[in-house]
Amino acid sequence: MSKKYTALIDVDTLIVHAALAGQETSVIVKHKKTGWTKEFKNQTEFFGSWQKKNGGWLAEINAQKVEKGLEPVSPDDFEIEQKVSLIADTVTDDSSVITPEIVVKGRFKNKIEAVTSQPWCKDFKICYGVGRNFRYDIAQTVPYKSSRPEKPILFDVVRDYMLWKYKNHMLTAEGVESDDIMGQELHKSWMRAKRKHENLDTVGVFIDKDIAQFPCIQYNFDKPELGLVEIHPLEAAKNLATQLLMGDTIDTIPGLPKLTDELHAKYKLRKSGKGLGEKTARGVVESASTPREVFERVVEAYRAYYGDEKKPFTPFFGEFCELRNWLDHLNEQFRLLRMRTDITKDVGHVREFLNRLMIAV
Repeated sequence: MSKKYTALIDVDTLIVHAALAGQETSVIVKHKKTGWTKEFKNQTEFFGSWQKKNGGWLAEINAQKVEKGLEPVSPDDFEIEQKVSLIADTVTDDSSVITPEIVVKGRFKNKIEAVTSQPWCKDFKICYGVGRNFRYDIAQTVPYKSSRPEKPILFDVVRDYMLWKYKNHMLTAEGVESDDIMGQELHKSWMRAKRKHENLDTVGVFIDKDIAQFPCIQYNFDKPELGLVEIHPLEAAKNLATQLLMGDTIDTIPGLPKLTDELHAKYKLRKSGKGLGEKTARGVVESASTPREVFERVVEAYRAYYGDEKKPFTPFFGEFCELRNWLDHLNEQFRLLRMRTDITKDVGHVREFLNRLMIAV
């Protein structure tokens, strides 16, 4: 008989995906000069590729204009507004009415059961953080999560259904993120297993890269064909280091702006004009053979870019100016990106983390 595990489910993405099933989006296009408006399914239907903007309905209209000897209309002549609305009720053959609320609850239940019905799953816990978390106060370079889209209309409906339906399976905490609860529980499981995958009694169910900074067994609910995947300590270290270098665009964590030319040459990496992306960040740490070497390279990159000398730094809110060097910049990103192994405690200064790896700073 195959081994059975308790599934630890990172639920945030599942709530969003389920809630999106209850709504539909479109765009309202308005001609700036005349006020004329028209609704389209999306921007692509209006003007084709967002890069070239030379296709779709607008291309057809312009072709007709050119044929008549008229000037074509520019995409810049229009304003585009996103429209979000609930899907319509549907009526079944037995005259039952299926509302958007019923749809999203059913979608969430199906997503949970897609995990709990796996042959390796004997039990499950849903990790869910509530309330404002500490990272909003730590972020100083740019506001934390400032570019995230609005939550789906029925987000609260799905959340409340989850808290009722699965109340006996919930692991909740105030003031931390679901990822932190996941990190704590995966770390505890790793310690119970004496740092050996064969001894683990839990599987981390997640797609979020933040959680991949912990050694564990992962089940990616977006890629079930991968099955159970072991994340080893060195790989976990590289995952965290990669984030420290590239940042996290979803959570608006900037990371390191770029590598120096010397480091591009040292690690034989191609330069691009798009800053420090995942491919470059992975390239810095990929050949490292120990966690210590992994983070030595992170230190090297931050030190090369920012330098040892303390220089003036003004936070995004502009209330004061402080002096910062490479370690100060790295510390902010570390405290934003490092998930907690104990949700009641701060992760501490990055210097302490580096010192535990015998990296003197």
